[in-house]
Amino acid sequence: MIRLLGTILIASLAAVVTAGAAGAQVLNDTLPNEIDGLEIVDRRGDAVPRDIPIMNSAGETVLIGDYFDGERPTLLLLVYYSCPKMCEVMLNRMNNAINDVTFDVGEDYQVIVVSFDHANTTSMAKSKEIYHHAAYARGLDEVGRNSFLFHTATAQDARRLSDSVGFDYRFLPQSGEFSHPSVMYLLTPDGRVANYLSGLEYDAKQLRLGLLGASDGKIANSISDFFLHFCFVYDPNAGAYSVEAMRVMQIGGILSIIAVGSLIGGLRIAESVRRRRAARDNNDGNGNGGIAGRSPRSAAPQVSGAGS
Repeated sequence: MIRLLGTILIASLAAVVTAGAAGAQVLNDTLPNEIDGLEIVDRRGDAVPRDIPIMNSAGETVLIGDYFDGERPTLLLLVYYSCPKMCEVMLNRMNNAINDVTFDVGEDYQVIVVSFDHANTTSMAKSKEIYHHAAYARGLDEVGRNSFLFHTATAQDARRLSDSVGFDYRFLPQSGEFSHPSVMYLLTPDGRVANYLSGLEYDAKQLRLGLLGASDGKIANSISDFFLHFCFVYDPNAGAYSVEAMRVMQIGGILSIIAVGSLIGGLRIAESVRRRRAARDNNDGNGNGGIAGRSPRSAAPQVSGAGS
């Protein structure tokens, strides 16, 4: 288990204290017992059970495995729609990241949001879906809309899904809210946990690297994507990608070999061309040594053997 308490998003850091008629909310200095030990479990490589039922914003029950099409990676976000603030911050930061990343929702990857609060309703999921679809800066075609979906789940199914990816959450009776990590999961096209990005700052570059990693580089659309995929490695302790010096050195060595080989090859070609030109110029300078219209052999006198 990897304890990432530094990245834990507390929906309610402590019991809420009501201050007079103004109803002001104040946070205590200490964390409640309910969140002690809250952690993210490293489930990378584990498969999400395909038979977990969730309900989409149209009120239809679907299996989460139906979304794993074997072609596109999945961005999975676990939140709850009645969260007073922090989950909406997570969703907005996610929208900022997917707006800035070079890959397109629908064509390159899909976004699946699931509420782990069984009290959340289909209408709440629909409201969130409409809002965040409109917030996608590049616009969504039909494929995009069907690839950016919000869901609810029963308490049992929500817990089963969250456990499968290593996501923990706790209910705080004092406030009626949940504490949970701020984490975004990247799943492979066949539904395995590839990596996760933790913290509130969902950076577009980190998301790009996460999607490249989840797809094993298959959605790369440029040479720069190839170098990013090769040179950056995932650090589970940080919940983010960082540059790998050895891989950068390997790339540098390969490029140096290519550059030196190209230089040597170019010099050899240039030398070969120079020698051919010199040989041609030499032949043109010496020319034909005999009389015009006659070959050197025909210029030699023909001696008859008669009379010898």
